[in-house]
Amino acid sequence: MKTVHQTDHAGMYQGPVDADESPLEPGVYHLPARAVEPAPPQSWPENKWPRWNGAGWDLVTKPDPADEAAQATAKLRKFLTGNPDVAKLIGM
Repeated sequence: MKTVHQTDHAGMYQGPVDADESPLEPGVYHLPARAVEPAPPQSWPENKWPRWNGAGWDLVTKPDPADEAAQATAKLRKFLTGNPDVAKLIGM
């Protein structure tokens, strides 16, 4: 086993995970989905977060979960307003 680094679907760093060695190919490791071998920076500013760009780590503005939830709610509300049949279907 060796430690690799998990990202989410957007490339945002999630944390370390283990990669298992192949039972058929010694020295070859099976990486979990969206995991990469290069380590993110050792430290970063409070308002930043590591994001894998496909070739290396960038430090991007740290997402605000409350802001993301508000944006998702607004997007859903707009969709349901424009699609009253769907709103009716789900009891809105």
